[in-house]
Amino acid sequence: IKGKPMHKSKGNFVTLKNAIEKYGADATRCGLLLAAEEMDDPDWRDENLRDISSKIESFYNLADSIIKMKTKGETGHLEEWLISTIQHEVKKVTENIETLKTRTAIENAFYEIWNDFRWYMRRKEESHTETLKEALEIWTRLLAPFMPYVCEEVWSKMNKKGFVALAEWPTFNEKKVNMKAEETENLVTNVLEDTSNILRATKITPKRICYYSAASWKWKIYLRALEKSVALKIVLSNFMKELMKDSELHKIAEKVAKFASQAIAEINEMPEEKKRRQLQIGAINEQETLAEATKFFKREFNAKIATYREDDTKRYDPKKRAELAKPYRPAIYIE
Repeated sequence: IKGKPMHKSKGNFVTLKNAIEKYGADATRCGLLLAAEEMDDPDWRDENLRDISSKIESFYNLADSIIKMKTKGETGHLEEWLISTIQHEVKKVTENIETLKTRTAIENAFYEIWNDFRWYMRRKEESHTETLKEALEIWTRLLAPFMPYVCEEVWSKMNKKGFVALAEWPTFNEKKVNMKAEETENLVTNVLEDTSNILRATKITPKRICYYSAASWKWKIYLRALEKSVALKIVLSNFMKELMKDSELHKIAEKVAKFASQAIAEINEMPEEKKRRQLQIGAINEQETLAEATKFFKREFNAKIATYREDDTKRYDPKKRAELAKPYRPAIYIE
């Protein structure tokens, strides 16, 4: 192939020899692996190599900054989330390599984990250094088959013995998977996205944003509905008869009927895997999660942030948005 054009793109010829000289062996290797998979036609483009080369350089700079970090930061659900999500990527990358799906493997190993690191550092004002270094070590070993030169450099900077190419391949550790931490962080990302969508639609420049987490009675109904739905579809009339046996729920029967109807419609359409996952996790302390993320939301939206429980009698709620709160879907008021 040496010196022979492999692909013509918009009038530009890219040769393998020139690609290595111009962008380096790691970028060229990744470009080849990303160009096609299985029976797809290869997509070998100069602009793709430029982008890959830039991202590899960014990875090296990020790794270098993490290695140089002094010990700081505190641990919380975000650290558990980062390590947990990387475990999923370890599993995906390993399975894809074993089935020779190299493009999918590198997409998971590089881009997906890159997004996880970026999100963690965006969320956390003061990163927990040891967690970042633990995650970086796993990440470097996953990337080594795809970009060996830069990974050897990073491995050396981490003061690891031997070569990363000879290091043990990361293995999926189910004990480090924390579904509750993952769902807790999903709540934050969903609230961020919902708020952003409202602001785009209304073109409001927010001064104050209020978030209202669902009342405990809604969680009780939601989890009961989830439990029943695993075996069969729920019928509202039968479900209401059962709910009315609960003295607490009987007192607010009208509200219960309205919410139960909404919850059943949503749950009956939910994938079985998601049902079992949420059942295993149980109720999430949404108020605590939103309160913890207050500084983050303030940075993102440059506005005052307040969080309340739906049944907080002292809440600020001029438009009565709190009653719209659902499990996993806090209500939002913006002014």
